[in-house]
Amino acid sequence: MKRKEITEIVQSILQAEGLETEEGCYYVVRAQSRREWTLRLTNGRFERVLTVRESGIGVQAFTPEGAAGFASVDALTVEAGREAMKRALALAQRNARIGAELNQEIFKLSPLRAEGDNPAKLEFDQFSLEELQEQVLFLHKRLVDKGSETSWQSTYRQVEDIWCIGRTDGTLVSYVVPRAVLMHQGTVREQGRAKNALAQRSGVDANLLLMEKEDSSLEQKALERADFARRVCIAPSLPSGHYPLIIDYGLAKGLAHEAFGHAVESDHMKESVLGENGKLKKGLQVARPGVHIIDGPLAGDWAYQPYSANGLVRETVEIVKDGVLEAGLGDVFSAREAGMPVTGAGRAESYGSIPLPRMTNIRLIVKDELALPNTSGLMDEVSQVRKLLLEKGELQQEGKHLLLLGYRGGQVNPKTGDFVFQCDGIIDVADPELTIYQPSIFSGKILSALQAIRVGLGGGCYDAIGTCGKGGQSVPSSGGSHRYLLLDQDENVSLGGE
Repeated sequence: MKRKEITEIVQSILQAEGLETEEGCYYVVRAQSRREWTLRLTNGRFERVLTVRESGIGVQAFTPEGAAGFASVDALTVEAGREAMKRALALAQRNARIGAELNQEIFKLSPLRAEGDNPAKLEFDQFSLEELQEQVLFLHKRLVDKGSETSWQSTYRQVEDIWCIGRTDGTLVSYVVPRAVLMHQGTVREQGRAKNALAQRSGVDANLLLMEKEDSSLEQKALERADFARRVCIAPSLPSGHYPLIIDYGLAKGLAHEAFGHAVESDHMKESVLGENGKLKKGLQVARPGVHIIDGPLAGDWAYQPYSANGLVRETVEIVKDGVLEAGLGDVFSAREAGMPVTGAGRAESYGSIPLPRMTNIRLIVKDELALPNTSGLMDEVSQVRKLLLEKGELQQEGKHLLLLGYRGGQVNPKTGDFVFQCDGIIDVADPELTIYQPSIFSGKILSALQAIRVGLGGGCYDAIGTCGKGGQSVPSSGGSHRYLLLDQDENVSLGGE
């Protein structure tokens, strides 16, 4: 279904004519149409070809006092939307009778009418499914032929999300979120050990495949990561301790997102290390001057969302400015209580979900940046990192200076500020031989890790993509930093050992 048709349906649902409702009630209507194609190959053969089409309407209703109810339907029609409104209002009235928490913040919003630009240059179905299969198979087989000692799996996902949000106050917002990603995952085995290597390239449409066919940049990265994984298989383990560290932008995104971003979402203030008495600790020095953390939508990004699921502009928020905590990510229902402004941070996985305050693209930027020359390979780049640090006097005379490659997820306790992350492998850049070590647990305190950040190496890289889970919902996430970040040794930030 086209965006114009969806918008007309939402308009008709909210029209006063024929709408039977209690005086003073308020509605938020969210309509979504989603298409997805997923192709997966393993060692030269198709393992899965999946097509998904889904659409529906979700409605939040509010009584004049602020009691809320939610209902959704798996259909995109005016009749289905009106039915969802009735059920949502009935639930809101029931909640009012049983003394549910009241919230009237939605009534204070100003109306907005907007139509977001579509970042995609190609239509979702520019290529048929059969044509896409041919293109992905070509890229996969080319990789398999060059990396014959590795077991390869390639996955291509192409998604188109069309949203329209309407509110009782006349708000009508629509936008399209196109996403595409090509991923290569390799499994290597050496001396009885096995390691996985993952490389991915994201975009907004199938032009991603055409670009990869032309420049092979993802293929080269996948082969380099597989070679690194093979060397990690036979690498020694690292003694546990506290070291000067260099983290790549994928791990920096994980640190900013998991260890810091969630801690400033407005519905987490009561159990956040960055909150006090349920309010954001605005003005708290959390990092050195020159360190900035920013969250906001980037056109063409994996986690792009120009408007919130409540029909507000999604603002770009400077969370940390010159090392000082300045702002949080506030949605309309929890921002005021958390002591922060509403920034349009509400996101929903689907029309059947209630929006929650979430990040989009979060990036960690340092004012002091050392230019990193372009190189043709992974280890060549690491060599350039070593050379640059030597020239600038940044390497300590004795001991290790460890570079952590890759991000393999982790856990964070937002209440205490403790984090635990995993990487793909470690390289000692203080060693002229660039000795490789087994991956170790990267752990510590959020604020200690931020205070340790000193210098950025290379320009901004903000395409570290993933999926963020919260409240039973999963949404795309992304972000990054400079190519690498240099962290001083800190007693509250450590690498685990054997």
